[in-house]
This record gives sequence, C-alpha cells and structure tokens, in this order.
Amino acid sequence: MSAADSMQRNFVGYANNPPDFEWPGGHRLALNIVINYEEGAERTPSEGFPAGETLVEFKYHVDAGERELFEESTYEFGSRVGIWRLLNLLDDFEVVPTIFGCALALERNPSVAEAIKSRGCDVVGHGYRWIPHAGLSYDEERAEIRRAASSFADVTGYTIKGWFTRPPQTVNTRRALAAEGLLYDSGAVNDDVPYFDTVDGRPFLVVPYSLDVNDVRYWKGQFFTPSDFAEYAIASFDVLRAESVSRTSRMMSVGLHPRIIGRPGRLSGLARFLEHVRRFDDVWVTGRDAIADFWASSYGGEGLWNWTDGRAQETDEA
Repeated sequence: MSAADSMQRNFVGYANNPPDFEWPGGHRLALNIVINYEEGAERTPSEGFPAGETLVEFKYHVDAGERELFEESTYEFGSRVGIWRLLNLLDDFEVVPTIFGCALALERNPSVAEAIKSRGCDVVGHGYRWIPHAGLSYDEERAEIRRAASSFADVTGYTIKGWFTRPPQTVNTRRALAAEGLLYDSGAVNDDVPYFDTVDGRPFLVVPYSLDVNDVRYWKGQFFTPSDFAEYAIASFDVLRAESVSRTSRMMSVGLHPRIIGRPGRLSGLARFLEHVRRFDDVWVTGRDAIADFWASSYGGEGLWNWTDGRAQETDEA
C-alpha cells in the first residue's frame, strides 16, 4: 500500500445510525477536558529554527533568524502562571484533565510534570517538540513518536496510549503510531464518537478532538470575551447532551492552553461552562484514555491494533 492510500477519506462514517450505547455508569455524554501543554517546546531561533513560532497572539516583525522576545514571553506566561491558574480552577470543580503534552515542555518544567502526575492525569503524546510532522519520512515520524513516548515515561511515569500530532500530520502518522504500540490517534475532528480507521488491513482506533470548542479561537480573533467562550461551549454541550438523551450517547472535547485561557480576563468563561456542566448527573467527565479503553473493549473486535486483554500493547513493526 502506498503512503497516499494509507489514509482513505470516509464521507459516510456512522451515517444516521451511530452505535446505540451508554458510557460506563450509564452516562449518556462523555466530556473530555484537554490541556495542551506546549510551552517550552515551540519553535525559536535560539534553538536552531530559522524563525520563531507562527501561532501567536500578537505578531511583531523581526529579521529572519532573530528572536522575538515578546513572543517568547507570551509562551512563558503559560508555563509560569497560566498552567497553575488553570489547574487550580479544574481542582475547584474536581475535574482531572487530559494532557496533550509536548515532551520537551514537560522536561523543562518538572513542577508541572509532577502536578500532572499527582493529579492522575492521562497524557496524550503531542510531539517531542511542538512541530507539525508534515515533511517527515515514515522513519523520522516513528523516531519522533518513540522519543516523545520515552520522555513521557521518564518524566511523568506515564506510558502513553494516544497521540495528537500538531497539524498538519502525515498520511503515515497512524501507521507510525500502530508500529510504536499506541492504541489511538486524536488527529481528527470528523465525528462525535470514536471510530476505527484501517491501518495495514487492521482496525486502528480514532478518538476525535475539537478545534471549535477550543480557546485557540481567542488568538484567531473569533473569541474576545469570556462570554464568547462560555456561550459557545455551553451551546455545544447542550446540543450534544440533548442528542445523547433522545438518540444515542455522544462525546465532547474541550481544548485549552495555559497561555490562552490562563489569562485572568478569560478564565471565568471556563468556570461558567463547568458550572453549567455540573448541573447534570448523566455526564461522564473523564480522561481520553478511559474513552479509548471503553471503545476498544466494547467495539474493537479481533485484530484491533495494540489492544490485548484490556490494555495497549507494544508492537515492534507495523
């Protein structure tokens, strides 16, 4: 199979007949809160990159190869202040988030790694560095995944099962993940429940993510006030929960970044959303690995990549 054929597009999915199921405990809607911890792993000329990070809130011109210190300090806010403000708020609501972690970022901030470990967060690989994999060969991509997984194990003690490449990923990403022993990929926004892709003739689990219920929209000029975030998140939650009750269960992802939602003027939008969520006792607020484990055990069937006896298994070769 050629690389171009390894990720076929699917415009049908479950059609209008998704699986009729309940999440563990009889819950109807699964809610996964994700913290993207990237600060310290972004691109910078001080570490050999030809230019600085491209995803920024304010853009100031510097000549090629020069550092933009204001940009760097924006990211440092996330690791110095924003992550703690965000974790403290989630603690207040008794929410344990999933961490989409960049390994280098956690290596550089052991106190954050320890906070993640002490809270029992599940960790999803988000790269060793926070860079897209576009342009990497299959072997290079596998090496990047392997390096990150090894670092997570060393720094947090967590063996990762899932992965989310900074877009754009490659047509080889899921082959590489399968070969490196990972259970699932979250590099998709094309469904409201997990599903299976085909990798080298075998099913591979995909647990979709969300870029719309995501605080990055502040940096893209689509959100401005905390009410913007709260209203959109609550509206999304209400539709998904209504569908979960009247038709079949759903899942919802919320994407957060310490340097973005951790700013004082934005945090209250997240608090309003969480206040709304806890009014309902049929919502399973859970980690992404738990969602993946449930789907793999319930619907995986024979041949599912890296799933044996209820746990992800290492695989030597795809």
